[in-house]
Amino acid sequence: MNILIVDDHKIVIDGLRTLLEGESSIAGIFEALSGEEALEMAASQDIGLVLLDINLPGIDGFEACRRLKSSHPERKVIALTMHSNGGYISRMVKAGVDGYLLKNTGKEELMLAIKKVAAGEQYFSREVANSLIAGMQQPRQPQPAGYIQKLTRREKEVLHLIIEEHTTEEIAEKLFISPATAISHRKSLLRKLDAKNTAGLVKAAFEFGLVS
Repeated sequence: MNILIVDDHKIVIDGLRTLLEGESSIAGIFEALSGEEALEMAASQDIGLVLLDINLPGIDGFEACRRLKSSHPERKVIALTMHSNGGYISRMVKAGVDGYLLKNTGKEELMLAIKKVAAGEQYFSREVANSLIAGMQQPRQPQPAGYIQKLTRREKEVLHLIIEEHTTEEIAEKLFISPATAISHRKSLLRKLDAKNTAGLVKAAFEFGLVS
């Protein structure tokens, strides 16, 4: 089985490569530093399993996972991240992830997760499973610091103008950007706030306390 390691820190990729090299069940190890690179690599190589970080430049781990599973449902994806927050875990589960590990895991658990997921099972570390259970037992009151990805200054400006019911052209004019750039920021907001449309953006903005 070929494995693809996706992380925006080369030192993390090198460390994982060192752990995995020599394992008889692994045919080849590939790497990508962004979501876009991961999708390109998965399209050009026979990748059986992906170790995927969530915080990635460009296409984030949520969207990368969704696309990786959408194009090849049989391909296995394990999230390998520092985020133990229930919101992140739930979003990855919705994206189709097969396993979820934290970056403080050891080689033994990493190999166990790879083995189980490759065999068609799911694997969630104990801390991750406990976080999911705790989230199920509490009212859903997501906090912006943990549930959503951090918004850039420009995205916050665009969000406020959307809430004030400005059109794309008006937003572009007020922020001295092109309409295409304004649309790009809007798409990023939809992804980060897990919203389907403008109404969903406004609702999420108030739920997460992003606006007063």
